[in-house]
Amino acid sequence: MAKNKSLLLAGLAAGAYAYFSKKENREKAVVAFNNTKSKVNAYIDSQKHQRSDLTAAGHPDPYDTSDNNMVDEGALTSVQYYNDEVQDNQKKDDTNKQDGEKKSNPDDQITL
Repeated sequence: MAKNKSLLLAGLAAGAYAYFSKKENREKAVVAFNNTKSKVNAYIDSQKHQRSDLTAAGHPDPYDTSDNNMVDEGALTSVQYYNDEVQDNQKKDDTNKQDGEKKSNPDDQITL
């Protein structure tokens, strides 16, 4: 087993030497390494960033249950307001119109 590992490592080393012997391949490898390094650093920095309430606004996290409950309650508040204010006023207007149609005002009657 140890012989197979050492043979594999020797093969990898010979392949790497053959690949990096050309200057063009070395430059490609350096560019790829630098790109990968910058992406990893950017990812690590983004994970270190502490999110405040202002940075999280508009980007809800599905696993943040307290925030989701707050959003849910806020949605219900607007619906409740609409039900209380708008629909109740419409019902009152409708009943006033119906009462007005049933009760006739003698001044509004046309006489011949």
